[in-house]
Amino acid sequence: MKLLPTLILTVLAINGTFADTLNHQVTEQIKSLTETFDKVPITITDKKIVTKASFRPPIEITIVARTDSTNLRLGYAADQVIFNWELNPDELRVDGGPANGDHQSGKGRIPINKDITIRWVVTQDSQQIFVDDDLRFEHHGDYARINNPISIFTGAGSRVTVTSIKTKPL
Repeated sequence: MKLLPTLILTVLAINGTFADTLNHQVTEQIKSLTETFDKVPITITDKKIVTKASFRPPIEITIVARTDSTNLRLGYAADQVIFNWELNPDELRVDGGPANGDHQSGKGRIPINKDITIRWVVTQDSQQIFVDDDLRFEHHGDYARINNPISIFTGAGSRVTVTSIKTKPL
């Protein structure tokens, strides 16, 4: 009888199922930030929340958040990606990283006071950013050396509420 569990694990490992399950787990990061918060969701104004861990591509980052006005800002494969930028809410701003300055007209506006789901997929040679499954940004470049934490922050007095920050190695 003792051979049966070992045999099952061996078969799963050979087929890749066990390894895939271990390597592709979704992990909630909202409780693993550099600063401790009393409750979730976390609401910030003129502040930045940052994951304790740093991440390497390939990775999928899923963030559920909302802004009360402008400036939902994210950092990982760029110093900042800005939705609802205060100077032009329609422009998606990408500052820093391999896609520095590749701003996208008509792709930055998000609804106010409504949770959105942002999915940021970064591989060794590309990044894609989706808002509620709508592709807002895509860039091909060298992302292989990225090893950064994930950050979410505000600007121009906006209030941002973050409900979830999930990571999934790809």
